[in-house]
Amino acid sequence: MKNLLCGIILLFTISHTAFSQEGFGGINFNAGIPTGDFNAEVGNIVFPSISINGLYKIPKTPIFVGGELGYGRYGTEMTRSSNIINGTEQSFRIRRNNNAVNLTGVVRVMPVTSFLVRPFVEGHFGGIHTYTRSRVRENRISEPISSGTEVYDWATIYQLGGGLMIPLGKGNDTFIELKVNYVQTGNMNILTKNDASYNDQGNVTLSPRNTAFQLIQPSIGVKFEF
Repeated sequence: MKNLLCGIILLFTISHTAFSQEGFGGINFNAGIPTGDFNAEVGNIVFPSISINGLYKIPKTPIFVGGELGYGRYGTEMTRSSNIINGTEQSFRIRRNNNAVNLTGVVRVMPVTSFLVRPFVEGHFGGIHTYTRSRVRENRISEPISSGTEVYDWATIYQLGGGLMIPLGKGNDTFIELKVNYVQTGNMNILTKNDASYNDQGNVTLSPRNTAFQLIQPSIGVKFEF
């Protein structure tokens, strides 16, 4: 059902491209700061992410529609163990990365003004996929001798916020974008970097937690008009 919902949102945004007279595309670098119950769950950590996006204007309105694809990492942890292969005392690196991928439809209201900057408000809605992967290596640069996905889940995600687009020179089609969004997801089973523990024999115990992401997400990006 969630995959179907994301597909419908994507088709809706693509369907508007044929009616567009103005568009923007670009890349954003984001820093998610936990808030509310989520902050109490995971503490004061920053969730960095990167996203690519495209927006198309509905003719004769200040409304832009489009989509965004983002990837982030909400924690990484490296441990060493000499109990990976029986009969050897060699120490191996175990790297565990907690990842998130999200796909959302975007609606932005951005009227034309007489000011240098272009203010806007926007909303996102779509789906998020979280997953934790581990890799075992002999050293930092060697090929993994073992890897796999340990915990994964899906949920809905929405974002609400606003910001400014600042042109780089008069009449330029390149903009710096500054914005802040509030991010909320449905509950998911996730791991953080503190949710894996090892005993004396090197056996790992994973303790997933069921929680929702609640983030204040400042962002800086570059947008190109087309």
